[in-house]
Amino acid sequence: MKWPISIIVLLILIGGGWYLWTSSTMSASTPVTTSTSTSDTTPAQTYGMTHYTDTANGFSFWYPSSIAITATTTNDTKAFPGGTEIAKLQVGEQGGTYIAVVYSPASTITDEPNGHASPIAQTKYFYDASAGKWMTAFPEGSPTGKSATTTADVSRTTIGGLPMLQSGARFDTTIIPLSTTKFLVIGDGGGSMFTSQLASTVSGSGTVDQNALSAALQTEANAYNQGK
Repeated sequence: MKWPISIIVLLILIGGGWYLWTSSTMSASTPVTTSTSTSDTTPAQTYGMTHYTDTANGFSFWYPSSIAITATTTNDTKAFPGGTEIAKLQVGEQGGTYIAVVYSPASTITDEPNGHASPIAQTKYFYDASAGKWMTAFPEGSPTGKSATTTADVSRTTIGGLPMLQSGARFDTTIIPLSTTKFLVIGDGGGSMFTSQLASTVSGSGTVDQNALSAALQTEANAYNQGK
């Protein structure tokens, strides 16, 4: 039996309408699941390192997963003249790596207490707002006997692009400005082999290049394992 063309057209229209109605109903009632890749924030290989984030002070770093971190609140105005130590992180046992958080409204910090034991020099850093650069001076004499104020060397940076200012303090010490008023002093008591490598993994709120991060973590892991 042959169907009239008008009936065939009507059936096609009805079928098309049904398909469109069911499709829109399913789209409205079925949740859509999306996934977010974390490859832009976490390297594929961490080399036994763990990421530590200090949200209160706005920085993070990586450290060996096998050791513990002890955080304390402080209020020390003598350890780093020009600023006040407001917090301290002990990475592992006493004598190992430490991270001091120093706040300085005057944008200045000195790495050794006043009247410290010679012959270690006292290195002072301060921010020159008019010149827009970090400066360095030696209030109690430099290692070479000079005391002239000069432009600070900011050529070394962390994986987060923060300056790593050199310090003449005991053992292995690095000063990292998080801003013009907040600093990290990362050092040790002579009982750590990976302090400078840990310092290089510090970052603030900016993005971090994943290739640089992986390389830094591998270097830190090697230094830590060699010191065991």
